[in-house]
Amino acid sequence: MNKPLTWSSLFLAKKVLLVLPLLSGCVFLPVESQDVPCPDPAVEAAISGYREAVGVIHVHSVYSDGTGTVEQIAAIAEQQGLDFLILTDHNTLRAKQEGKEGFHGKTLLLVGSEISSEGHYLAFRIKEDVPQGKKFQPTSDAVTAGGGLGFIAHPLWHKKRWEHWGLHGFTGMEIYNAAQDATEENSVSLILWTLLTGSDVSASRWLDRPDRTLELWDRYLADRGPVVGIGGADAHGLKRVGLRLGPYETLFKLVRNHLLISGELTEAAVYDALGKGRLFVAHDILADARGFRFTAVKEDKVLGTMGEKVRWEPGLRLRANLPGPGEMTLFLDGRPVEKRRGREAAFDVKGKGIYRLEVTRKGLPWIYTNPIYVTE
Repeated sequence: MNKPLTWSSLFLAKKVLLVLPLLSGCVFLPVESQDVPCPDPAVEAAISGYREAVGVIHVHSVYSDGTGTVEQIAAIAEQQGLDFLILTDHNTLRAKQEGKEGFHGKTLLLVGSEISSEGHYLAFRIKEDVPQGKKFQPTSDAVTAGGGLGFIAHPLWHKKRWEHWGLHGFTGMEIYNAAQDATEENSVSLILWTLLTGSDVSASRWLDRPDRTLELWDRYLADRGPVVGIGGADAHGLKRVGLRLGPYETLFKLVRNHLLISGELTEAAVYDALGKGRLFVAHDILADARGFRFTAVKEDKVLGTMGEKVRWEPGLRLRANLPGPGEMTLFLDGRPVEKRRGREAAFDVKGKGIYRLEVTRKGLPWIYTNPIYVTE
Protein backbone atom coordinates (compact mmCIF):
# COMPACT_ATOMS: atom_id res chain seq x y z
CA MET A 1 0.00 0.00 0.00
CA ASN A 2 1.39 3.44 -0.99
CA LYS A 3 2.00 5.94 1.78
CA PRO A 4 0.19 9.30 1.46
CA LEU A 5 2.29 12.34 0.55
CA THR A 6 3.17 14.65 3.44
CA TRP A 7 4.48 18.21 3.47
CA SER A 8 7.90 16.95 4.56
CA SER A 9 8.08 14.45 1.70
CA LEU A 10 7.01 17.11 -0.79
CA PHE A 11 9.68 19.48 0.54
CA LEU A 12 12.33 16.76 0.24
CA ALA A 13 11.22 16.00 -3.31
CA LYS A 14 11.48 19.68 -4.21
CA LYS A 15 15.03 19.85 -2.87
CA VAL A 16 16.01 16.76 -4.87
CA LEU A 17 14.56 18.27 -8.04
CA LEU A 18 16.59 21.44 -7.42
CA VAL A 19 19.79 19.53 -6.80
CA LEU A 20 19.67 17.06 -9.70
CA PRO A 21 20.16 19.71 -12.40
CA LEU A 22 23.18 20.98 -10.53
CA LEU A 23 24.70 17.50 -10.50
CA SER A 24 24.17 17.20 -14.24
CA GLY A 25 25.71 20.63 -14.83
CA CYS A 26 22.61 21.87 -16.69
CA VAL A 27 21.95 25.03 -14.70
CA PHE A 28 23.84 27.75 -12.89
CA LEU A 29 26.26 28.05 -15.78
CA PRO A 30 28.52 31.09 -15.67
CA VAL A 31 26.70 34.25 -16.66
CA GLU A 32 29.42 34.98 -19.20
CA SER A 33 32.68 33.31 -20.02
CA GLN A 34 35.80 35.29 -19.30
CA ASP A 35 36.48 35.55 -23.04
CA VAL A 36 35.80 39.27 -23.10
CA PRO A 37 37.46 41.19 -25.92
CA CYS A 38 40.86 42.62 -25.02
CA PRO A 39 40.85 46.30 -24.02
CA ASP A 40 41.12 48.81 -26.84
CA PRO A 41 44.72 50.14 -26.86
CA ALA A 42 43.29 53.65 -27.15
CA VAL A 43 41.40 53.13 -23.91
CA GLU A 44 44.49 51.72 -22.22
CA ALA A 45 46.42 54.83 -23.21
CA ALA A 46 43.66 57.22 -22.13
CA ILE A 47 45.28 57.87 -18.76
CA SER A 48 48.91 58.70 -19.36
CA GLY A 49 51.22 57.80 -16.54
CA TYR A 50 49.07 55.03 -15.01
CA ARG A 51 48.86 51.34 -15.71
CA GLU A 52 46.49 48.72 -14.36
CA ALA A 53 47.50 46.25 -11.65
CA VAL A 54 44.96 43.59 -10.66
CA GLY A 55 45.02 41.80 -7.35
CA VAL A 56 43.26 40.31 -4.36
CA ILE A 57 43.05 41.82 -0.88
CA HIS A 58 42.19 40.15 2.45
CA VAL A 59 43.61 36.62 2.41
CA HIS A 60 44.42 34.26 5.29
CA SER A 61 47.12 31.58 5.42
CA VAL A 62 48.30 28.94 7.90
CA TYR A 63 49.85 31.79 9.89
CA SER A 64 46.31 32.36 11.27
CA ASP A 65 43.06 30.58 10.37
CA GLY A 66 43.68 29.85 6.68
CA THR A 67 44.56 26.42 5.31
CA GLY A 68 47.03 27.37 2.57
CA THR A 69 50.71 28.08 2.96
CA VAL A 70 51.97 31.39 1.64
CA GLU A 71 53.68 29.54 -1.20
CA GLN A 72 50.49 27.68 -2.16
CA ILE A 73 48.42 30.87 -2.06
CA ALA A 74 50.96 32.80 -4.11
CA ALA A 75 51.07 30.00 -6.69
CA ILE A 76 47.30 30.22 -7.16
CA ALA A 77 47.52 33.98 -7.58
CA GLU A 78 50.26 33.64 -10.19
CA GLN A 79 48.33 30.95 -12.07
CA GLN A 80 45.43 33.38 -12.34
CA GLY A 81 47.69 36.13 -13.66
CA LEU A 82 47.28 38.40 -10.63
CA ASP A 83 49.74 41.25 -10.31
CA PHE A 84 49.56 41.49 -6.52
CA LEU A 85 48.06 39.87 -3.45
CA ILE A 86 47.81 41.26 0.09
CA LEU A 87 47.94 38.70 2.89
CA THR A 88 46.09 39.72 6.06
CA ASP A 89 46.48 37.06 8.71
CA HIS A 90 44.88 37.78 12.07
CA ASN A 91 47.04 39.86 14.41
CA THR A 92 50.39 38.80 12.98
CA LEU A 93 53.02 39.85 10.48
CA ARG A 94 54.88 36.53 10.70
CA ALA A 95 54.81 36.06 6.94
CA LYS A 96 56.61 39.38 6.56
CA GLN A 97 58.99 38.69 9.42
CA GLU A 98 59.93 35.33 7.91
CA GLY A 99 60.75 36.82 4.52
CA LYS A 100 57.66 35.76 2.57
CA GLU A 101 56.94 39.25 1.25
CA GLY A 102 58.03 40.03 -2.29
CA PHE A 103 57.65 38.58 -5.75
CA HIS A 104 56.52 34.99 -6.11
CA GLY A 105 57.03 34.50 -9.80
CA LYS A 106 55.27 37.48 -11.40
CA THR A 107 52.94 38.13 -8.46
CA LEU A 108 53.91 40.66 -5.81
CA LEU A 109 52.85 39.38 -2.39
CA LEU A 110 52.49 42.01 0.33
CA VAL A 111 51.81 41.36 4.01
CA GLY A 112 49.34 43.28 6.14
CA SER A 113 47.24 42.21 9.09
CA GLU A 114 43.61 41.88 10.15
CA ILE A 115 43.54 43.30 13.66
CA SER A 116 40.98 42.13 16.20
CA SER A 117 39.53 45.25 17.77
CA GLU A 118 35.89 46.04 18.52
CA GLY A 119 35.46 44.49 15.11
CA HIS A 120 38.07 43.71 12.47
CA TYR A 121 40.44 46.26 10.97
CA LEU A 122 42.73 45.74 7.98
CA ALA A 123 46.16 47.33 8.29
CA PHE A 124 48.52 47.72 5.33
CA ARG A 125 52.02 49.18 5.04
CA ILE A 126 52.81 48.50 8.69
CA LYS A 127 56.22 47.33 9.90
CA GLU A 128 55.31 46.00 13.33
CA ASP A 129 52.37 44.12 14.83
CA VAL A 130 49.61 46.36 16.15
CA PRO A 131 48.26 45.22 19.55
CA GLN A 132 44.87 43.57 19.38
CA GLY A 133 41.96 43.95 21.76
CA LYS A 134 41.90 47.73 21.81
CA LYS A 135 38.99 49.94 20.83
CA PHE A 136 38.75 51.01 17.20
CA GLN A 137 40.09 54.53 17.59
CA PRO A 138 43.36 53.56 19.34
CA THR A 139 43.80 50.78 16.78
CA SER A 140 43.30 53.20 13.90
CA ASP A 141 45.66 55.72 15.51
CA ALA A 142 48.36 53.07 15.95
CA VAL A 143 48.15 52.07 12.28
CA THR A 144 48.30 55.67 11.11
CA ALA A 145 51.17 56.55 13.47
CA GLY A 146 53.24 53.80 11.89
CA GLY A 147 52.62 55.17 8.40
CA GLY A 148 50.03 52.52 7.64
CA LEU A 149 46.74 52.44 5.79
CA GLY A 150 43.66 51.34 7.76
CA PHE A 151 40.48 49.83 6.31
CA ILE A 152 37.30 48.79 8.09
CA ALA A 153 36.71 45.10 7.36
CA HIS A 154 33.23 43.70 6.63
CA PRO A 155 31.46 46.53 8.51
CA LEU A 156 28.07 44.79 8.45
CA TRP A 157 29.30 41.32 9.40
CA HIS A 158 26.38 39.57 11.09
CA LYS A 159 28.46 38.72 14.17
CA LYS A 160 29.59 42.31 14.74
CA ARG A 161 27.63 45.19 13.22
CA TRP A 162 29.28 48.55 12.66
CA GLU A 163 28.59 50.90 15.58
CA HIS A 164 31.52 53.30 15.41
CA TRP A 165 30.38 56.23 13.30
CA GLY A 166 32.74 58.59 15.12
CA LEU A 167 35.87 56.72 13.96
CA HIS A 168 38.35 59.02 12.21
CA GLY A 169 41.79 58.73 10.66
CA PHE A 170 41.10 55.57 8.66
CA THR A 171 41.80 55.27 4.92
CA GLY A 172 38.78 53.34 3.74
CA MET A 173 36.47 50.35 4.09
CA GLU A 174 35.48 47.14 2.41
CA ILE A 175 32.47 47.94 0.25
CA TYR A 176 32.22 44.26 -0.65
CA ASN A 177 33.36 41.27 1.41
CA ALA A 178 32.88 37.78 -0.02
CA ALA A 179 32.37 36.08 3.34
CA GLN A 180 29.81 38.67 4.42
CA ASP A 181 27.90 38.24 1.15
CA ALA A 182 27.95 34.44 1.30
CA THR A 183 27.05 33.89 4.94
CA GLU A 184 24.42 36.59 5.42
CA GLU A 185 22.07 36.09 2.52
CA ASN A 186 23.40 33.28 0.39
CA SER A 187 24.58 30.53 2.73
CA VAL A 188 22.36 27.90 1.08
CA SER A 189 23.71 28.73 -2.36
CA LEU A 190 27.27 28.75 -1.02
CA ILE A 191 26.84 25.26 0.41
CA LEU A 192 25.22 23.99 -2.79
CA TRP A 193 27.93 25.17 -5.16
CA THR A 194 30.62 24.00 -2.78
CA LEU A 195 29.16 20.53 -2.36
CA LEU A 196 27.97 19.98 -5.90
CA THR A 197 30.43 21.84 -8.07
CA GLY A 198 33.20 23.10 -5.82
CA SER A 199 34.17 25.70 -8.41
CA ASP A 200 33.12 29.02 -9.90
CA VAL A 201 30.50 27.37 -12.13
CA SER A 202 27.64 28.67 -10.03
CA ALA A 203 29.43 30.99 -7.60
CA SER A 204 28.40 34.05 -9.58
CA ARG A 205 24.75 33.26 -8.89
CA TRP A 206 25.02 34.22 -5.24
CA LEU A 207 26.53 37.63 -5.92
CA ASP A 208 24.43 40.40 -4.41
CA ARG A 209 24.77 44.16 -4.47
CA PRO A 210 25.80 45.07 -0.89
CA ASP A 211 23.07 47.70 -0.51
CA ARG A 212 23.53 48.56 3.16
CA THR A 213 27.32 48.64 2.97
CA LEU A 214 27.19 50.98 -0.02
CA GLU A 215 24.74 53.20 1.87
CA LEU A 216 27.21 53.35 4.77
CA TRP A 217 30.03 54.21 2.34
CA ASP A 218 27.98 56.96 0.72
CA ARG A 219 27.26 58.43 4.17
CA TYR A 220 30.95 58.49 4.99
CA LEU A 221 31.77 60.07 1.62
CA ALA A 222 29.17 62.79 2.19
CA ASP A 223 30.19 63.50 5.79
CA ARG A 224 33.93 62.84 5.80
CA GLY A 225 35.16 63.35 2.26
CA PRO A 226 37.33 60.74 0.50
CA VAL A 227 36.95 57.23 1.93
CA VAL A 228 38.51 54.54 -0.25
CA GLY A 229 36.33 51.55 -1.13
CA ILE A 230 37.97 48.15 -1.62
CA GLY A 231 36.82 44.57 -2.18
CA GLY A 232 37.82 41.84 0.27
CA ALA A 233 38.02 38.17 -0.70
CA ASP A 234 38.30 37.15 2.97
CA ALA A 235 39.72 33.88 1.65
CA HIS A 236 40.60 31.14 4.14
CA GLY A 237 40.48 28.01 1.99
CA LEU A 238 38.29 26.44 4.66
CA LYS A 239 38.04 22.67 4.95
CA ARG A 240 35.18 20.99 6.78
CA VAL A 241 34.70 17.21 6.91
CA GLY A 242 36.91 16.84 3.87
CA LEU A 243 35.10 19.54 1.91
CA ARG A 244 36.64 22.79 0.66
CA LEU A 245 34.36 25.72 1.43
CA GLY A 246 35.12 28.85 -0.57
CA PRO A 247 38.40 27.69 -2.17
CA TYR A 248 41.12 30.25 -2.80
CA GLU A 249 40.87 29.60 -6.54
CA THR A 250 37.23 30.69 -6.69
CA LEU A 251 37.39 33.62 -4.27
CA PHE A 252 40.40 35.06 -6.11
CA LYS A 253 38.14 35.39 -9.17
CA LEU A 254 35.06 36.44 -7.24
CA VAL A 255 36.31 39.85 -6.12
CA ARG A 256 39.41 41.70 -7.33
CA ASN A 257 40.81 45.19 -6.98
CA HIS A 258 41.99 46.91 -10.15
CA LEU A 259 44.51 49.61 -9.27
CA LEU A 260 45.88 52.39 -11.46
CA ILE A 261 49.52 52.54 -10.46
CA SER A 262 52.36 54.86 -11.37
CA GLY A 263 55.41 53.26 -12.93
CA GLU A 264 56.58 49.75 -12.14
CA LEU A 265 54.78 47.25 -9.93
CA THR A 266 56.21 47.90 -6.47
CA GLU A 267 54.99 47.95 -2.88
CA ALA A 268 55.06 51.74 -2.93
CA ALA A 269 53.05 51.92 -6.16
CA VAL A 270 50.37 49.53 -4.87
CA TYR A 271 49.93 51.33 -1.56
CA ASP A 272 49.97 54.74 -3.23
CA ALA A 273 47.04 53.73 -5.46
CA LEU A 274 45.21 52.11 -2.52
CA GLY A 275 45.67 55.12 -0.29
CA LYS A 276 44.41 57.54 -2.93
CA GLY A 277 41.51 55.42 -4.17
CA ARG A 278 42.74 55.03 -7.75
CA LEU A 279 40.93 51.75 -8.17
CA PHE A 280 37.73 49.92 -8.92
CA VAL A 281 36.35 46.69 -7.45
CA ALA A 282 35.21 43.99 -9.87
CA HIS A 283 33.64 40.54 -9.86
CA ASP A 284 35.92 39.12 -12.52
CA ILE A 285 34.19 35.76 -12.15
CA LEU A 286 31.49 37.23 -14.42
CA ALA A 287 33.91 38.65 -16.98
CA ASP A 288 37.44 40.00 -16.82
CA ALA A 289 37.15 43.72 -16.08
CA ARG A 290 40.69 44.63 -17.16
CA GLY A 291 40.65 47.71 -19.34
CA PHE A 292 37.66 49.38 -17.67
CA ARG A 293 38.15 53.12 -17.28
CA PHE A 294 36.19 55.90 -15.57
CA THR A 295 37.61 59.36 -16.24
CA ALA A 296 36.77 63.05 -16.18
CA VAL A 297 37.37 64.59 -19.60
CA LYS A 298 36.94 67.78 -21.55
CA GLU A 299 37.19 67.67 -25.32
CA ASP A 300 38.81 64.22 -25.03
CA LYS A 301 41.52 65.49 -22.70
CA VAL A 302 41.68 63.43 -19.52
CA LEU A 303 41.56 65.65 -16.43
CA GLY A 304 41.30 63.02 -13.73
CA THR A 305 40.26 59.54 -12.74
CA MET A 306 38.95 57.59 -9.75
CA GLY A 307 40.11 58.90 -6.39
CA GLU A 308 41.07 62.27 -7.80
CA LYS A 309 39.64 65.78 -7.50
CA VAL A 310 38.66 67.66 -10.65
CA ARG A 311 37.59 71.28 -10.82
CA TRP A 312 34.22 71.81 -12.50
CA GLU A 313 34.11 73.81 -15.70
CA PRO A 314 31.66 74.01 -18.61
CA GLY A 315 31.97 71.03 -20.93
CA LEU A 316 33.24 68.66 -18.23
CA ARG A 317 32.09 65.07 -18.80
CA LEU A 318 32.58 61.70 -17.15
CA ARG A 319 33.52 58.95 -19.55
CA ALA A 320 33.19 55.21 -18.99
CA ASN A 321 34.86 52.59 -21.19
CA LEU A 322 34.07 48.92 -20.58
CA PRO A 323 35.88 45.82 -21.91
CA GLY A 324 32.48 44.23 -22.55
CA PRO A 325 28.82 45.27 -22.59
CA GLY A 326 27.19 46.24 -19.31
CA GLU A 327 24.51 48.34 -17.67
CA MET A 328 25.99 51.51 -16.12
CA THR A 329 24.48 53.58 -13.30
CA LEU A 330 26.00 56.93 -12.39
CA PHE A 331 25.68 57.95 -8.72
CA LEU A 332 25.88 61.56 -7.55
CA ASP A 333 26.26 62.07 -3.80
CA GLY A 334 24.92 58.56 -3.19
CA ARG A 335 21.88 58.85 -5.49
CA PRO A 336 21.47 57.13 -8.89
CA VAL A 337 21.03 59.89 -11.48
CA GLU A 338 21.60 58.35 -14.91
CA LYS A 339 21.71 54.94 -16.59
CA ARG A 340 23.34 53.76 -19.82
CA ARG A 341 23.88 50.44 -21.62
CA GLY A 342 26.72 49.32 -23.82
CA ARG A 343 30.51 49.42 -23.76
CA GLU A 344 31.01 53.17 -23.44
CA ALA A 345 29.17 56.24 -22.24
CA ALA A 346 29.71 59.93 -21.53
CA PHE A 347 27.83 61.78 -18.81
CA ASP A 348 27.55 65.58 -18.67
CA VAL A 349 28.67 67.05 -15.34
CA LYS A 350 26.43 69.93 -14.28
CA GLY A 351 28.08 70.80 -10.99
CA LYS A 352 30.20 69.75 -8.05
CA GLY A 353 29.63 66.48 -6.24
CA ILE A 354 30.84 62.96 -5.55
CA TYR A 355 30.44 60.86 -8.70
CA ARG A 356 30.86 57.11 -8.79
CA LEU A 357 29.79 54.40 -11.23
CA GLU A 358 28.32 50.94 -10.80
CA VAL A 359 28.14 48.43 -13.65
CA THR A 360 26.02 45.30 -13.83
CA ARG A 361 26.26 42.45 -16.33
CA LYS A 362 23.26 40.30 -17.13
CA GLY A 363 21.56 41.69 -14.04
CA LEU A 364 24.41 40.86 -11.66
CA PRO A 365 26.84 43.34 -10.05
CA TRP A 366 30.13 43.56 -11.92
CA ILE A 367 32.06 46.79 -11.22
CA TYR A 368 32.10 49.43 -8.45
CA THR A 369 34.31 52.48 -8.96
CA ASN A 370 35.82 54.76 -6.40
CA PRO A 371 34.49 58.32 -6.83
CA ILE A 372 35.71 61.17 -8.92
CA TYR A 373 35.39 64.28 -6.74
CA VAL A 374 34.21 67.31 -8.72
CA THR A 375 34.90 70.57 -6.90
CA GLU A 376 34.00 74.19 -7.61
